[in-house]
Amino acid sequence: MGDLNDAPLNRPNQLRIAYVLVAHQRPESIIRLVRRLYAPDHAFLIHYDLRSSETNLRRIIDEFKGVSNVRFLKRFKCSWGDIGIVRAAFDGLRELAEMNFPYDYAIHLSGQDYPIKSDAQIREWLAAAAGASFLEATAWPIPNWEKGRAIKRLENYHVHLPVPPWARSLGWQPGWQHLTIPMKRKIPGGLHPYFGSAFWYLHRGCQKVLHEYLVQHPELVSFYAHALLPEESIVQTVLMNSALASTVVPRTLTYVDWRPPWPGILTVADLPKLKQSDCLLARKFSPATDAQVLDQLDLLLAASGGQI
Repeated sequence: MGDLNDAPLNRPNQLRIAYVLVAHQRPESIIRLVRRLYAPDHAFLIHYDLRSSETNLRRIIDEFKGVSNVRFLKRFKCSWGDIGIVRAAFDGLRELAEMNFPYDYAIHLSGQDYPIKSDAQIREWLAAAAGASFLEATAWPIPNWEKGRAIKRLENYHVHLPVPPWARSLGWQPGWQHLTIPMKRKIPGGLHPYFGSAFWYLHRGCQKVLHEYLVQHPELVSFYAHALLPEESIVQTVLMNSALASTVVPRTLTYVDWRPPWPGILTVADLPKLKQSDCLLARKFSPATDAQVLDQLDLLLAASGGQI
């Protein structure tokens, strides 16, 4: 893609998207992802993990210098299982609130995601949804999930311990950095717990409801700060206990293959499944595992007029 500032403007009143991108590595992948999704009437709100290299962050910032619809959010430390990813994504919502939610949809994605539909298809798909939001959301109890123990993610009090960089290089596992105190906690406000994928596609109305609830109820964020994997529950719990619950379609629009290493790294061998999927994006991609699959996706889209 050439100079982003030279991209043609889209039609007036066309559906607009704010991409809330939470990433922690591979600046080249983040740059490629933003360029692939780019349109001048979208917004890109990028959070880069505070634990990650300043040099890598500077590379991303320099790449989009002068591009007004690419913004960089306040940086938080994002460790596996703690509140950091939630705070990063919610800072994107805060930014949208300051702009009075001018975008039809906000999409939460990671630096290892990639679109499997063209921008035109993504807009068309979401426009046809007529104001629905898309979010995996299942009410507890969930039969046969973690043998009934998943609720301990919320009920127990979790202390997230810092892990020095040298420990990671020695094979320190993410789950080892958590201290769990068995106890019976309840979600503030009497909210019924819901669980699902961390990646959401929220219409403007749900964006506003979620942001306003979090501002008015800081005790909820404090509660989830001592939960395990809060990004897989807090958004679901707020929205499914709200007046807009009926507008939420309980599914994700991000394709994931749940195979080791959970989720599986997508490769060229996965292209047939990606072609058949009605999802808009997919994860997880890793150039270290397969450097060709993204090139193949781009070629397929280009060869078929924006469809794979």
